[in-house]
Amino acid sequence: MLNYLLQNKMYKKFLLAVAFLLVSQMQAQYDPSAFNWGLTASKSFASQDEIALGARIEYAYNCYTTFLGEYNRQFSIGTEENVEGFNEIAFGVNLILFNWHPTTITGGFGYIGNDSSIFEEIEDEATLAFRTGTFNHGAQIKIRALHQVSVPIHIFAELNIKSLGRRYDTFSIGISYDFEAVY
Repeated sequence: MLNYLLQNKMYKKFLLAVAFLLVSQMQAQYDPSAFNWGLTASKSFASQDEIALGARIEYAYNCYTTFLGEYNRQFSIGTEENVEGFNEIAFGVNLILFNWHPTTITGGFGYIGNDSSIFEEIEDEATLAFRTGTFNHGAQIKIRALHQVSVPIHIFAELNIKSLGRRYDTFSIGISYDFEAVY
């Protein structure tokens, strides 16, 4: 009987699928209680001349939940017109959607704020956003692909959709590092 099952192609595919699911559920995005520090480069969807550089800190509460705090500085390059740069901060949480170790797909949401003066002109187009003084407040949805290069190093690509309006949506790439990772 065992010989028959091992020769049956359908049975082999089933065992492979079960093994894959078990392995994918045993891994996580980071070790519990890990602090990761990272650098990002972002491209704005609104303008081909705008990019952002940023820094972030990530705290893995458990294997499946990561809290993020990030700062980005948006500015223009290669343009003759004077385009205003702005500062942006974000706080959020990411949860695992899919996990194929060493690659993990996460999704999350959180707060986004910036000091862009352009928001005042496009505030009517924004969803779930408001302005206090010179600071703009909103929400963001984040989809991220995270790949573990080595034990302490992860690279990622993420899509950030912001309620402040399409003008502030970005695509980011970056690297994060865990200084306390156990090899």
